[in-house]
Formats: sequence, C-alpha cells, structure tokens
Amino acid sequence: MNSRIAFLFSTLVIFLITASISASNDGGNETDYQALLQFKSMIMNEEGLSSWNTSFHFCDWSGVSCRKQNKRVTALVLNSQGLHGSLSPYLGNLSFLRDLYLKNNSFQGTIPHELGRLSKLRFLQLGYNKFNGVIPTNLSHCSNLEELGLYANKLVGSIPEEISFLSKLTYLSVYDNNLTGGIPPVLGNITSMELFSATRNPLGGSIPDTLGNWKILTEFYPGACTYLEPSLIPFLTSHS
Repeated sequence: MNSRIAFLFSTLVIFLITASISASNDGGNETDYQALLQFKSMIMNEEGLSSWNTSFHFCDWSGVSCRKQNKRVTALVLNSQGLHGSLSPYLGNLSFLRDLYLKNNSFQGTIPHELGRLSKLRFLQLGYNKFNGVIPTNLSHCSNLEELGLYANKLVGSIPEEISFLSKLTYLSVYDNNLTGGIPPVLGNITSMELFSATRNPLGGSIPDTLGNWKILTEFYPGACTYLEPSLIPFLTSHS
C-alpha cells in the first residue's frame, strides 16, 4: 500500500511539473503572439503582412522566425515591405528576439524605449525610415547588441553617451539624420567597433582622440566635425 501511495504521489508531482512547464511555455507563446498583433495593429497598410492571420501559426507568418524548442520569436525581418505606421512598444515583450530588421519602410514617430528590454537582441536595423525624436538611451540595456543601424531617418538630439555600455557593438551607423553635439568621447570604450558612420549630420564638435582605441576599425565616416585632434591623423589615415 505504501509503495502504491508513493508511486501515485510521484506521478502527481511529475504531472504538476509538466503542467507548470507547459503553462509557462504557453504563456510565453501568448506574450509573443500578442506582441506581434500589437505590432500589426499600428501598421496602416497590411499588404506586406497578408500571412499574419489565424490560418497560420504566428511562427509561420512572413518575416517571423521562432525557436523550434519553445516557439518563441527570435527574429523579425520585414525589410522593404512598404510598411507605414508607428513602431509598437509591445515589441519590447519579445524577450527572445535576437534580430530586428525593419529597413526601408515608412515607419514614423519615435523609437520606443521599450526596445531596451530586449536583452538578447544582437541586430537592430531601422535605417531608411522616418523615425523622429531622440535615440533612446534605454538601448544601452541591449547588452548583446552587435549592430545598431539608425541611418536615414529624422532623428534629433545627440548620440547618447550610454551607447558606450554596448561592449559587443561592432557597427554603429547614424548617418543622414539631424544629430548634434559631436561624437561622445566615451564611445572610444567600445573596443569592438569595426564600422562607424555619422555623415550628413550637423554634429559639430571634434573627433575625440579616445577613438584611437578602436584598433580593429575598418570603416570610419565621422561627418561634419569641426576639429581634428592631431593625434588622430595616423588613425584616420589608416582607416580611410
């Protein structure tokens, strides 16, 4: 009798653990599903999202990629889809997202600071849109970010000093905006930098000599800075 009770108890424990894991996964899936629906709801024209309907699982929607194990969204790639609208802050709920590519559309409004919650994000490409406002300082919380492309928008303000916290950043492109305030000297702390582009901005200021710490830089386009530190002449010559 005791052994039978022990067996039933063990079976119950296993069932409860399995149910808990399943509920957790379903909850995560529902979070991702709702985030994508909120994203879609802020798009004015939905031609590029024609597959985003209940006939398909959201992991099979155009531009969406998911992990096989738990069906969590890992990539959203919708370049050149003619999308018009604002970027939903609910994208910050896609906690497994690694790649976000929305280049060459017509997104407008501000870049949601909620994107700073995407701790797994590696690539953020929002170039060739109509985003305005400032670059969110919260992006510095995306600790795994390797590429940040915000070029060809209508962004104002300065390049946030907080970007220097992105220790894995290899690519920073903000050209063709309305950024001012110069290049923050603390960006020199990002020793992984390989490409930096800030042309066609009224940046002003000088090129900080701290950028000499970018030892593996291959492309450098500083834009309209008004003064060049003499110590950077060899650096610029070797990276032009």
